[in-house]
Amino acid sequence: MKAISKGLVESLANANSMSFAMETERKVTNLVSFAADLLGSSMPFVSVDNCLLQPVNETFNGAVTPESKYIYFLAFNSPQIEVNCLQYNDSWKKFKERVEFAWNSSKKPKRRKRKNKKKAAEAEENKIAFSYDENKYNMDSLKDDLQKALVQNLTETSVVYNLEKALKIVGRDDFGPKVQIYLYPCLLEGKNFKFFISRKKGFFTINFENREKLLNQKIDKVGNNFIKILKVFNSLYNGMSRGSAGLNQLFIESVLYNTPDELFEGDDIYEVLFKIVNFINLTDVSKFKSILNPNITIVQDRACKVGGVQFLKFLASLSQI
Repeated sequence: MKAISKGLVESLANANSMSFAMETERKVTNLVSFAADLLGSSMPFVSVDNCLLQPVNETFNGAVTPESKYIYFLAFNSPQIEVNCLQYNDSWKKFKERVEFAWNSSKKPKRRKRKNKKKAAEAEENKIAFSYDENKYNMDSLKDDLQKALVQNLTETSVVYNLEKALKIVGRDDFGPKVQIYLYPCLLEGKNFKFFISRKKGFFTINFENREKLLNQKIDKVGNNFIKILKVFNSLYNGMSRGSAGLNQLFIESVLYNTPDELFEGDDIYEVLFKIVNFINLTDVSKFKSILNPNITIVQDRACKVGGVQFLKFLASLSQI
């Protein structure tokens, strides 16, 4: 890590962007409240009272940097939308389709029978998989209406992009230059956030209770060096990596949570960083426990493992520069 000076690491670790982050979050909260109130006045599915804005990345753990993206779950407690994402499948119709498939398969040449049977079985599996009725108000409908509601309380220089799973907001006059805000519409069930993935896979559920508890436990043990190291990793990765996506906080939080407490000891943050980088490079982190669910490993947790390989390659490259 010769190219990364001690002074640079100390500056990154001690930089404080929380005031700007808190002001940005205040603006986002007001914007979302306005949009939810506007939608609630014209439809029965959502309202301000059943809406929750949940910070996801650096705004959750406090390791905010000037390059941080502001990512939130925008959750609604709306059982009706969840029901509308389900589609009733007639069991009698399925039975008739299976009988027709078996009859047609029996009439085909024996040589092609196995191949066609496999393809037909896959098609049949897809037919009975999770699906939703596009004619009913569902998560796609909600995302489209949220986009329309958000733009009504932004200046003309701001843009709300409707991405596949999220709404991306950029606006120099409203939020500042190069600030990117991502809102992921989802459903709220108790303390669970439920995302509609696809017709086949249905909903994906994520819960942050363990994350908050385990992070607080680790910080209580090792002190503020945990947040400092997290900020340094975020700054280095976001500034030096070629990918546009930021560092997955669930992955790096899991890695640092499983890192031995004694490696965080010391007043010299550069030496602390050096010890932790060496430890991660020499350790099989795939066996580390997930910060979301300590009963499974990082690689078993679909939310934690995203982007992990890219970060480990980047970390290994630090030893060569």
